[in-house]
Amino acid sequence: MAESSLWAVEAEGVGYSYGRKRVLENISLRVEEGGMFCILGPNGSGKTTLFKILSTIFALQEGEVSVAGRSLRQFPTPVRKKIGVLFQNPAVDMKLTVRENLRFHGNLYGLDTHDLEKRINKSLEALGVEDRGGELVENLSGGLRRRVEIAKVLLTRPSILLLDEPTTGLDPAIRSELWSIISGIRNTRKLSVLFTTHLLEEAEPADEILLLDQGRSVASGKVADLRSSLGKEYVRLGTYQPKKLAARIRKEGEIEVTAEPASVKVVPVRGLAAPLAIKLWRQYNKEVTSVTLCRPTLEDLFLQKTGRHWSSTPGEF
Repeated sequence: MAESSLWAVEAEGVGYSYGRKRVLENISLRVEEGGMFCILGPNGSGKTTLFKILSTIFALQEGEVSVAGRSLRQFPTPVRKKIGVLFQNPAVDMKLTVRENLRFHGNLYGLDTHDLEKRINKSLEALGVEDRGGELVENLSGGLRRRVEIAKVLLTRPSILLLDEPTTGLDPAIRSELWSIISGIRNTRKLSVLFTTHLLEEAEPADEILLLDQGRSVASGKVADLRSSLGKEYVRLGTYQPKKLAARIRKEGEIEVTAEPASVKVVPVRGLAAPLAIKLWRQYNKEVTSVTLCRPTLEDLFLQKTGRHWSSTPGEF
């Protein structure tokens, strides 16, 4: 793989197996410097395995990876100095205070004592927890603990931030707040960010995504481009009898009709979706519980590429 300063992270042909079980097959991705990249997939897609490879937890079995222009295979130690890693499971000591956690982390990296205290102050301030430095981590809420973990990761001033399911277990409001903080830090410090998630809405703000399913890449690119590849707006009709209603609507002609578990998806072959929605509501209002005007989503993309709905794959690798 040719070294290039253009890419914060570059992977080509990455494969991985647990014994005879194949969990990643020929995965490639590129993260631009200063970009935000999402590895998206349902449980069982291989996100965690790929994340552990990129964060140097797992050794490369197949393919090549470079981080900040350095080969992961040849120079794992210099790579580790460039990355900050936030794991899915908590990585703070609950019995230590916030400052003690950060101080211990800085000592492990050999940071100068005087410089370390300055860095701790700046990190806590950036995450809005400067007034919590003396509190035990076990007494903090889940959202505040996550802030402390990010503050700890930023101590070493990484150029690339790797986040594995960073909002797991947090309620929607705290999740949104945390992403706002991460975005602010990214812009202020010019960080490149790569994160994994199984939440479709979390992938939306990313510059680019890699969509995984059962260890394989099924789509990649900018979210807007991926959406536009699916076509135009469509109508979704809520109903208790989707198959029966779909059969009736198909007779209308010049539309594509799909029966879903509790709804019917109707795509106009010609014309716009809004007039079609009004027409269908007037004609089938006794059988329809709701009418929604939709644009193609990442879930639609997954369904098109795999033939399965988003939540149908159990387990996680």
